[in-house]
Amino acid sequence: MSRGDGSTMVTTRFVWVPHGTAAGWLLLHRTVADRATGETSDDFWRSEEISPEAATAGAFPDADAEWRRIVTGEPVPFLLWPFFLAAVTDRELPAVREQILRSVIRPLADISAELVAAPGGPAVITPRVTLAGDPFGPAAADLDLGEGWESADLDPAGRRAGLLAAVDRRISVADVPGPPVAGQVTVNRFVARAGTAPSGLGAALERQDVRQAIADLLGDPRDQAARETLSGDLRAHGFPVAAEPLRLANLPRPGFLGRLVIFCHEDATVYRIATLPACAEALEEHPGLAAALAAYVCPLDPATRGDDRAREALRAALAELPPEWETPCERGAGLAPPAWDEVTVATRHDGVPASDGRPRKVEISHVELVDSTGVQSWRIDLSSPTGYRTTDLDS
Repeated sequence: MSRGDGSTMVTTRFVWVPHGTAAGWLLLHRTVADRATGETSDDFWRSEEISPEAATAGAFPDADAEWRRIVTGEPVPFLLWPFFLAAVTDRELPAVREQILRSVIRPLADISAELVAAPGGPAVITPRVTLAGDPFGPAAADLDLGEGWESADLDPAGRRAGLLAAVDRRISVADVPGPPVAGQVTVNRFVARAGTAPSGLGAALERQDVRQAIADLLGDPRDQAARETLSGDLRAHGFPVAAEPLRLANLPRPGFLGRLVIFCHEDATVYRIATLPACAEALEEHPGLAAALAAYVCPLDPATRGDDRAREALRAALAELPPEWETPCERGAGLAPPAWDEVTVATRHDGVPASDGRPRKVEISHVELVDSTGVQSWRIDLSSPTGYRTTDLDS
């Protein structure tokens, strides 16, 4: 059999998916391409939640035979040594997708191998190993697949997009039910009213219990109990806020909006966005997005949501995001809830006051006099067309 005629190309990508600062998952994505038929298949394996040191210390040489089965395209339902590595089932695919969206992944290594027919079974030719040089990744001596290896920069953004596309293909083929793409999205917004010093919010958001409450809400953005817990924790630290979630519809990339928690002050232009690493990275890469978001979401006046210019500015900014944010956040999805130390809080100064900075007219219809026992003694009606009118409540 000549090369390229009926051969199979197997590419295995090793990726670290962090969870907090001390743990995460080793994720493997394998693509098997049959050159004769042009058909490809995607398989995934993930480790248990382990430390980066456990993922690399002696793992590859100690489990050489098992790793070879994976990188040469053989079926491997699980691997027991030196840690548990299990094939991702169809039912687990949405959780894996959500975890990739939440995290800033780290490519570790790529292994490609071409398999051709041979008398004793498929033979591996032209193996190629590309090492990212990441401290979490394997060293050249750990991967005994021949002499052909190199070091290269493996682009995290490109790898993340490729992983998501492959997971989506598997979800589509497996017909795994997922959240609807269209419809409403809930944006979690918390508002501090007049009389609360805006400067106190930054310190309150650094508290560990507050950050854990934010992480819990990011894990389940529609959970009212999580909103109440977060409001209560902030009040306990001297910064009273009210949970005022917004339900928006017909905006692009609703999945991005649902993975944010926004804090604003009624009389201040400073606002804060709490989110997870991958969303924070997207905000930094699209500088106009945060300003458009604040201009549309932070004002308390509902009429602002009818402002065509503000809405179109937000639509245009969201449309610049990659399509991976189109799928809404699935309730409770993910390999694990976000860790409090993953929460990133971005402070912004390019917003608008929640009250738009304009004095608000207050109309008083009546004044009542109430004594210390709570008994009303008289009432002044200010709405009378003939002027003030006093009503004696005892008569």
